Amino acid sequence: RANEIKKLCGVAGDIFDLPLRYFTNINFERAAIPEIRQLLGVTSATDLAYKIFPPVLFPGLKDDKSLKTVFGNWELLARILKASLHGITSLQGSSGSGTHTNSLKWSVQQVTPGSIAWVAVIAIFLMSPDTEFLSTGIGKKSNINYKNLFFHYKKILVIKWTMKCIVAIVANINQYIFKAAKVLALKGAEQEDFTDAIDRALAALDMDSDSGNE
Repeated sequence: RANEIKKLCGVAGDIFDLPLRYFTNINFERAAIPEIRQLLGVTSATDLAYKIFPPVLFPGLKDDKSLKTVFGNWELLARILKASLHGITSLQGSSGSGTHTNSLKWSVQQVTPGSIAWVAVIAIFLMSPDTEFLSTGIGKKSNINYKNLFFHYKKILVIKWTMKCIVAIVANINQYIFKAAKVLALKGAEQEDFTDAIDRALAALDMDSDSGNE
């Protein structure tokens, strides 16, 4: 995990269209950079209050209180996932079809709710003040609970997986990463194993009820 994140730090400048030194220098104070604070929805360099759904997850970096467009910034998420699955050189036009790519190692042919949730968390981590992804899932400097973010995002994606907006996001990401013109978006959800208890918990959730929470 640490090695994969280190590789992503090396191309984070290209991913976020920001200077590379922001991400490769572990001593760099990312919290002091206005552009990064904007992506994370942080208004002050001293009072670092992080949102559950930061602007970086929305199209046009526009915070949507209704959450109807959450994960709509699909191209940024797709770039991170592509670099992880096909190698960092794939972002520069390489086919990324080598025998040692993670996509082949993990037999990944299309995205799932878990993979989108994971890449959303990684996007936040890369911009955070944290320099390592701890086993606790909680940022040492930011105090962001990455583990909770992952499960929260994944639950939302599972519930909304068949909604038109999510289907479009999944299709766009699959096309970007796998060059698949037509994909069965539903299979991504079916491939993941959920127990009846989890299904009942997910069914009880209502994304709209979270619209007032940040």
